[in-house]
Amino acid sequence: MSVREVSLLGLICLVWGFHFIIIKTAVGILPPIFYAAVRLFLVAIIMSPFLRWRPKDMVFVFIGGLCLGAFNYAFMFTGVELATASTAAIAMELTVPFATILAILFLGDKPGWRRILGITLAFVGVAIIALGDNSNGDAGAHVGLGIGLVAAGAFTEAVGAVIVKRTTTFKPHELLAWFSVIGTIGLSIMTVLFESGQLEAVQSANKWLVVGLILYSALGASIFGHTTYYWLLQRLPISLVAPSVLFTTLLAITFGVVLLGDPFGPRMIIGGLMTLAGVGVVLLRNVKKQAKNDAFVEPQG
Repeated sequence: MSVREVSLLGLICLVWGFHFIIIKTAVGILPPIFYAAVRLFLVAIIMSPFLRWRPKDMVFVFIGGLCLGAFNYAFMFTGVELATASTAAIAMELTVPFATILAILFLGDKPGWRRILGITLAFVGVAIIALGDNSNGDAGAHVGLGIGLVAAGAFTEAVGAVIVKRTTTFKPHELLAWFSVIGTIGLSIMTVLFESGQLEAVQSANKWLVVGLILYSALGASIFGHTTYYWLLQRLPISLVAPSVLFTTLLAITFGVVLLGDPFGPRMIIGGLMTLAGVGVVLLRNVKKQAKNDAFVEPQG
């Protein structure tokens, strides 16, 4: 890799890793689904020039958009509100094992014993963290539930990734445009149905802080992060780019512990190492086999 490519990959990891701190801060101020809807609304406005209607794949785009633009963020952001930033980052790693399992079940991929071992390690690691004592102030009793919701977000993201594999006529930035529009609609409906006090939260919040959080999520994590990630995928072997999700999670854990005071005891260390090791094995085996589920898994955005 050139110096520019290494620098961009490192910057993406930094932006996505710190994004968990941004999300955790934002959902402490605004209702989580409402925040996700506002974030995607801004992305949709920016990406609207890239909307293209191609009848052949629109069904897959709509279904994939609900998974990758609506349900995943609803689960993930609500989960982050209940869990810690660092545990949420680890739970989101389950996107890779989930996508691999779906590829095995529905895309004809054949697993070897190493990938089965990696998948098992990843799930056991997250379970160790979720079922342990993750006391975090008043929210301590709900950390396990939060991790479960983030894991549900990882699952819906994996489902969306497998569905999007059916599309053949859309470029990544065009898919991002559609997912933003579909996600905005879906999240707007969900925040009306399941949340309350949105306007009151906005009125009582520090406006500059809220604007900064939304801009970071929309411009940094979504626009910069994803477009640069796919640009790197077009230029470099996936074996060099895909494992960066592990570094992203390590940064998220570090930021969570240092900046937010997330608990970091033996159970967190053991569970986290098991999860990262398991996901690492799955990633490396997927890359080697060029598994069908590799191409469009949204790492951390």
